[in-house]
Amino acid sequence: MGFSACNIAKHASNNGAFLYENQLSVHEKKQSRFYSGDLESQIKQQPNKKILGVYRLSMRLFLLGSGEKDNRIKRFMRYNLGDPPVILDSSFIYASIKGMKAYLKTQGFYQSEIKFEVTGKNHRKKVHYTVFLGMPYTIYSSQIHVADQKLDSILRSYSDETLIREGNQLKLENLLNEQTRITDLMRNQGYFDFNKEAIEFDIDTAFAPNFKAFVAPNIRNPENFGRYHPYKVNSVQIQIDNARFLSDSSEKWVEQKTPTYSLKTRGFLLKPNVLEPIILLEPDRLFSQRRSNRTFQRLNDLQVFRTVNITASPVNQGTDSALLNYTIKLTPAKKFDFSIEPQLITSDQANLVTGSSFRNYGLATMLSSNINNIFHGAEVLQLRYRISVEAQRGPSIPTTPFFNSFESSLSANLVFPRLMGLSRLDRYFDRSVNKTILVASAIYEQNVSWIRNVFTVGLNYQVSKARVTYNFAPLEVSFIKTDFANSSLEQQSKNDPYLQNIFANNLITDSRFGLLYTSQTNRKNQNYYVVRWDAIELAGIIPYLVYKASGVSKNDSGYYGLLNVRFFNYIKSYVDVRYNHILDVNNRLAFRFAGGLALPFWNSPDFVPFDKRFFNGGANSIRAFLPRSLGPGAYNVEGQLDRSGDFKLEANAEYRFNIFNKYLEGALFVDAGNIWRIKDDGRKEATFYPNTFLKQLALGTGAGVRLNFDFLVFRVDWSLPVLDPRKVESERYVIPEYADPKVLWDKSIFNFGVGYPF
Repeated sequence: MGFSACNIAKHASNNGAFLYENQLSVHEKKQSRFYSGDLESQIKQQPNKKILGVYRLSMRLFLLGSGEKDNRIKRFMRYNLGDPPVILDSSFIYASIKGMKAYLKTQGFYQSEIKFEVTGKNHRKKVHYTVFLGMPYTIYSSQIHVADQKLDSILRSYSDETLIREGNQLKLENLLNEQTRITDLMRNQGYFDFNKEAIEFDIDTAFAPNFKAFVAPNIRNPENFGRYHPYKVNSVQIQIDNARFLSDSSEKWVEQKTPTYSLKTRGFLLKPNVLEPIILLEPDRLFSQRRSNRTFQRLNDLQVFRTVNITASPVNQGTDSALLNYTIKLTPAKKFDFSIEPQLITSDQANLVTGSSFRNYGLATMLSSNINNIFHGAEVLQLRYRISVEAQRGPSIPTTPFFNSFESSLSANLVFPRLMGLSRLDRYFDRSVNKTILVASAIYEQNVSWIRNVFTVGLNYQVSKARVTYNFAPLEVSFIKTDFANSSLEQQSKNDPYLQNIFANNLITDSRFGLLYTSQTNRKNQNYYVVRWDAIELAGIIPYLVYKASGVSKNDSGYYGLLNVRFFNYIKSYVDVRYNHILDVNNRLAFRFAGGLALPFWNSPDFVPFDKRFFNGGANSIRAFLPRSLGPGAYNVEGQLDRSGDFKLEANAEYRFNIFNKYLEGALFVDAGNIWRIKDDGRKEATFYPNTFLKQLALGTGAGVRLNFDFLVFRVDWSLPVLDPRKVESERYVIPEYADPKVLWDKSIFNFGVGYPF
């Protein structure tokens, strides 16, 4: 370390002082929280990045590779692992101040003052910027001037939507947004050749009170004393050319006409009515930029066209009878899309024989195929087949054969580009991507504990907008048949209600509604939220009410059966909220809160189906505990098999930082949570109570490394329990135990995963 420090000082004396830190303080405290982050982005020279906010590893590697005797290793350290020290340049300081002042003017601060001070040792300099905002200018009054009477009438009818309001701060962003608003308004009212350049703003501060301004948006007419004319749609012609896949290039075009458009195709069969709800451009209607954009987006969202091109050709331009002829050219995607994806897999799986949990490793192959436009209605048939083998390990499990767990699954999704049976609703949601998905799947799983077959069919409606996707599944039916693969487990189940529930044949008929929201945009270094809310899942209501109303008697076990199989009644809700906070280009914080509740009733008053319960632990949950090794609550007895719950709470926090370039990342994290039973089943501390649950939370912490290839993230996390609710209350804080290295190693949990945990 001494050599490194000397090397830093020597390099600085030869090249100039290093920039070690930028500091920014905004004098007006009330305003500082709004502008500090944006002002920091105007600083033109940034210091070398730090790991954990402390150590500049990349800079030190560069210096270590800059010795007198050069060789391959040193060149690799300089150019592949290291970053050269940032030499303080005063020209960047003045450029930063200029940039900050320019930014503050866009926010209405025309009389701001910025000072700077350079402090620190000879070779380690710190630049401190102090910003005095002053008083911001606000809008005293606004009056729009429009040369064209028709445009003036339209603007006044939408005047309540203006962004230029008395008392608002004079911000450039608001002026630009107002310019966009007016342009969009006019283009959606038929004015095809109206553009932003026609809008100017006069700002006068000379005759207004102190720190106030008159703002006057002006809309001028076209040159040569012209005026604007609304355009109507004259014709819409659609061309679908599949020539690149045709063996005979002389194949003729086929033309079909509808009341809205004409369709010409070559080598591609498509029912004309498929495009009717998608093409929002109709003859004799005024031009609308919004309808044109939505038509383009909806054609892209069909996923059966490789390219979409829409052009509008003016006719009778500059007259009262101005028209537009639309030409839409579509190039189909490939009919068949096939892929093979080999996989190395790792999974969390509980061993029901021993009650222990281990991580399994194995091999898998995914075969995927998409068939586009399968029924000539822009439908997409998605086929997926996956086969996997895993090595399940644990005490008393034979090691021969090596792969003792097998799974095979086949799924088929038929995607329709509209809301089937809901045509009016489909037309109403013209600003969204609407889909109907028919789902069917079959899963066969065999491991050391059980042999399980799952068959599922369902119907799902999906409505997607810019940031939110809604899912509504009016009906999904699952039949689950599970058999014992272990005689000891079969014998044990005779006196265990939990195992009896798992191995009973289950029939689930449910309906679901949920949404997925994200505030993430294309802007880099922007904080964002992701919310997944499975708002409600309701099962078995209709068959139960039908049986009840028809007077059907329950069977000898006290429940109704559908096809001689017990069906479940339950209600379930789950929410997962994630927040990513960007500290800088190399450091960020990630948080997650998740909670869920599942309540059984009527035909299954005691248990929610095994597949619908909540579990904790594992690579994407509380990482300091093995999968399905926690709960319910603080209940823990020898030989316990049931680690499921009806209620779940979980919170996670993770600090992520860059180590080398953008590919190697590090992480520090804390996880907390648990699961509980809602109904008291006699097990001590297994039930959720508001006055006791905090004492039953599990807490773990650890560190991890990740290889980030943008499209794929590999991670390894090491973690340790801090609070273990499986112990008696006085011994749940387990940190003192780690003074013994053997205990520290035994309690260490290593998790391997693909993608971020949240």
